[in-house]
Amino acid sequence: LSALTSALFAVGFGAAMITTVAVAQTASNTVADQGTAADSDSDSGTKMEVRRIAVVSLDGVLRAAAANTKIKELLDGQREKFQQEFRQVELDLQQTERDLLAKRDVIAKDDYDKMVTAFQKRVANVQKDIQYKRQGIDNAYQKALNDVRKLAVDVIKEIAAERQIDLIVNRDASVVFLPRLNISDEVLKRLDERTKNARIQIELKKPKVE
Repeated sequence: LSALTSALFAVGFGAAMITTVAVAQTASNTVADQGTAADSDSDSGTKMEVRRIAVVSLDGVLRAAAANTKIKELLDGQREKFQQEFRQVELDLQQTERDLLAKRDVIAKDDYDKMVTAFQKRVANVQKDIQYKRQGIDNAYQKALNDVRKLAVDVIKEIAAERQIDLIVNRDASVVFLPRLNISDEVLKRLDERTKNARIQIELKKPKVE
């Protein structure tokens, strides 16, 4: 993926690997050596020649992808469920705290201190569960996005192979280019087709509250 987010990235197919290359030859003191170096440059240029170039906006494709909308909707639902769940826990803790304060002057100090310690332990456990679930939701979101990104990369490679594209340039690194070189719409179309029936599941353990 780091190759796709850089300014330029290369795609290899079969026995041929397409990449950018800068060839520098040191001038020789003899005419014969110069001729050999020229022949070598010519052969290298033939092997590494870039005939077809395309442009793609990977970030733009991912932002517009239907799968991205699905992921956000699903995770927004998970966050809302999470908030409702802990809102009820919070209300329960508040009531427990009020009951505890009401007993402060009517029970033995040792018994009260034990109840306070147990309550504080419960609060600490709830706080850990909240942190765990938030982290789990964030991790699930990032994983889902990474899965879509990987699939988009596969689509790009597929198009490059079909059209025999030698080099694909990231849209952000391009100042001016012919519109016909832009394959972003085709990438988005295929990506949406492949993810339209995708199911995204998030598994989080039920919070433990003592």
